[in-house]
Parts: sequence; C-alpha cells; structure tokens
Amino acid sequence: MSEYLDMTQDEQIALLDEFARDVLVQYGLTAKNLECVNHAFNTTFKLTTPDDKIYAMRISTNSRKWPEHIWAESQWLLELAREGSITAPVPILNLQGEPFSNHYFFYQGGNLDTVIYPWLEGEVVDENPTEEQLFELGKAMATMHRLSKDWKPEGYANFLAIDKPLMVKTNTLFTIAEDHIDPEIFKLLVEVNQRAENLFESLRERSEPQLIHADLHFGNIIWHENKMSILDFDDAGIGFPLQDLAISIFYQRENRESEKHLIAGYESIAPFPAYEPWELELLIASRSLALLNYLFETTTADDLEMIPGYVEKTGRRLKHYLETGQFALLE
Repeated sequence: MSEYLDMTQDEQIALLDEFARDVLVQYGLTAKNLECVNHAFNTTFKLTTPDDKIYAMRISTNSRKWPEHIWAESQWLLELAREGSITAPVPILNLQGEPFSNHYFFYQGGNLDTVIYPWLEGEVVDENPTEEQLFELGKAMATMHRLSKDWKPEGYANFLAIDKPLMVKTNTLFTIAEDHIDPEIFKLLVEVNQRAENLFESLRERSEPQLIHADLHFGNIIWHENKMSILDFDDAGIGFPLQDLAISIFYQRENRESEKHLIAGYESIAPFPAYEPWELELLIASRSLALLNYLFETTTADDLEMIPGYVEKTGRRLKHYLETGQFALLE
C-alpha cells in the first residue's frame, strides 16, 4: 500500500487500467479503448468495446462497500428505472449474473469492487448550473425521497446507515487524523461534530430515517437535450431528506440565490422537510467533516496533496460558521 500512496496520479491510473482490463474477463468483455475520466473517491473508465458499445466502469478505489450494499444500490437503480421518473444508469450483470465484480488489486493489498453501467450521453454540469438545472435537481431529489419512503431492498441487500455527521463506517478524522491537524482547527471540528451528533439524535427521535442519495451535486449530474440523469449512487444510504438537501446546498453556498431554485424544485414535488433554520445550517456545515474524513482515508494521489490546504480552508469555514451561525464556502 505504501508504494501505491507514493505514486503520482498518472502512475496510479496506469495500474488501475491494467486492473480494469483483468476485471473485464468476468464480464466476457474486451476493451478497444479504455479512458480514465475520473480518479478520486472512485475511479471511472470510459470503456469502448470492439463492437463500439460504450460503458462506464466504476472501480471502488476508496469506497469499501460490502456486497449487500452494492446489491441494494443495484436494486434501487432497477426500481428507479421501473418507475420511470428518474434517469440513472443500471449496472450490467457479469457472467455470474451479479451486478458487480470483486477482484484483487495487489497495490492496495485487497479486493476492489467494480460496477459497469451503460454510458449516458451528455455533459457533466459541474459548476455554474442554470436556474432550470437547479430546479430540476430539486424535483429529482424530492421524487426520489417520495419513492424511497417505504421502499426496501430484497434478500440480504441493505444500505449503510449514514444518519451521522461523518456518514461512513470509519471514523478517521477524530482518531488517526488528530495528529495531523492544528489543535485550534481540531477544536472547531470537535465542536461542530458534537453539535451535529446531537442534531442527528434529535432527527432520529422526530422521524424515521430513509434512503437518500447523499451526494447530489452537479459533478454527479449529466445534462443532455434538456434532460437530467443522475450518477454515482455510491454514497446512498439510510439518512434524512433534510440531510440530503443540506448536502446539495453545501455545494451552492458560493451563490445563496442558487439554493432558492433548488428548494423551489423540491417544493414543486413535496413539502420541504420541517426544520429550524439553525438545523439546516448545522447540517450544511457538517458536510465539511464528512469530506475531510474522506481525505484522511483516501489513497488517490491528487486528493492526498489537497489535505493540508483543505484542513486550513475547513478551519476558516467552520470558524466563520460558529461565529455567525451561517455556513459559507470561504476560500
């Protein structure tokens, strides 16, 4: 693992290219072309086969989901396809009839999960979404909340409980990472985390957690011919609709007007979840904790380089939040 962590972004991608080609055997596929289009939390390749079919191949480079979580994700995507209101890619099956494959990756010393989806045409919206795109994202989120309210996966499939500030199974931020963070910044992290833990406890007392996407930002949105497709359900789990909204609003905080269009889209489908203004702000602020926790777990070269600067930026943001009660994406 240490050798992999010392590699450059390009060196890591080259090894994962070899890994991806090995995994294709489990699908009975070969690659005419394999292009890395993202190497961060997950690694995604654009796969073109000799008969010119195109797929997205997602390798869980940093995500360590269990098989029951990937089965649940696959069932949810099939349910969305059946219902028809939301466009999202459905995994293809490997030769064993499973929606993912598990293969050993020597340089990380363990197995990585791989999921292959049909390629969706269009452009990733990413930054500067239009008012229409913000409105449509709000609509899509409310629609998924409505559909997931009473939906449950079948068999042994289940989703991870993410109704907590760090969302994930592993708490790296308040254990291993403490030795690498300025003590004053660490105090801010602890304060916000404790407030968020208390809020999540209150939310659990007031309402039943349900399935949410938990990563609805415009880097996960494809726009094609005025229609939206939603990608990357890797973070989906059992949380709260207000939490889902807060995560999306976090990414729009450079422009407070933009979140109004997102909220309007949501309210065109369902009532906005009941909340106090300070609760929403705290959930938005706590998104910083989840992102920082991820960075202290990552193996991706470019993300590792981000850590010192992102720790300082997070400190400025949370200091401002604790002083004003308002979260802002300060640089």
